[in-house]
Amino acid sequence: MISTLCRGPAAFFTMVALATEAVVAQDVLLSEVRADTGGRWVELHNRGTTAVDLSTWSLHYASRTTGMPQNYWWPFPAGTTLAADGYLRINWFQAGVNLPGATELWTGTSPYGYLFGLGGEQLLGNRGALALVRSQDNLQMNNPTLIADWLSWGEHDFPREPLAISVGLWANGRHAPAIPTGHSLARDPLQVGVVATPDLAWFVDNTPTPLQPNVTGAVVQSHGQPCALPGHHLLGLPTLQAPALPLVGNPSFGLVVQNTTGVLGEFVIVAFSAAAAPLGTPPLLPSFSGLTCQHFIDLPQLVTTCLLPSQLLATTLPLSLAGLPPTIVGAELHAQALVLDLMPNAWPPFQGTTNALRIVVGQ
Repeated sequence: MISTLCRGPAAFFTMVALATEAVVAQDVLLSEVRADTGGRWVELHNRGTTAVDLSTWSLHYASRTTGMPQNYWWPFPAGTTLAADGYLRINWFQAGVNLPGATELWTGTSPYGYLFGLGGEQLLGNRGALALVRSQDNLQMNNPTLIADWLSWGEHDFPREPLAISVGLWANGRHAPAIPTGHSLARDPLQVGVVATPDLAWFVDNTPTPLQPNVTGAVVQSHGQPCALPGHHLLGLPTLQAPALPLVGNPSFGLVVQNTTGVLGEFVIVAFSAAAAPLGTPPLLPSFSGLTCQHFIDLPQLVTTCLLPSQLLATTLPLSLAGLPPTIVGAELHAQALVLDLMPNAWPPFQGTTNALRIVVGQ
């Protein structure tokens, strides 16, 4: 079943890694942004267990519009509270009536509704940055400890972005994708504090979900441990990851095997099965110097395999989920990779095995 192409029905997708034990350091998050004629809004989500009073907070927007201030702060109205596990949508640079206790707010378009007399401008999908700030005081806007959250999309290096970087809310030189028309930029809260850089928790959503969870049904769980043989020439333990979410319609989904060399002739086999190997399954691979590399997928339920040459530093297997029907939601696969040498007389005959991933497609 080894092939240079991955074969199988649409139920064979193959997905994401990095354990989903999120570090709950932030409660109120920037959760979703839309920026086209169908809606220009910012969604907040409180993933905490208690309500948060936003009466003294502000929402900051940075643009690169020539001839404009490019920095705008809008103060949350007095009495604004975000309930535990609640959502709040701010319709940016749009007129509307703000009612007490509402889950939707409007910033208005008058410069008198914004802080510091700078007014505002509409959100643009090609680039921009947003910050949640725990203050409405002009003297506090350069205090990085009062920044509660940050997002840059389309480009990076916006004004005040270094403040967010200094407190670990953003990463230098990084940005989330631009926002296409008809889509939103959404965040998976389970990836906050887990992914290597904050931008990787954001994805382009082709079905915007204002005032609702952004991700439903998507599961990525790592199980088992990576293993490398004595004398291997890898850069470290081979680990299986996925930098994007297994969501229907996501063209960026794929798997990555970290720590491959890419210059010594090794290949990577990625195998997919319908279930994890039962506990106590005897190892398939030979042992070396008392070290045994385990397989964590159920070989009798093997779905397909992919064979590809290794790449420098990390080997990527693209697995686009674009164009798949909604019926694929809930499909589950388990994936694990083996790094091996196909050179004659290569010893050891394989370099190591990765951890395994349990992947469930969501929407």
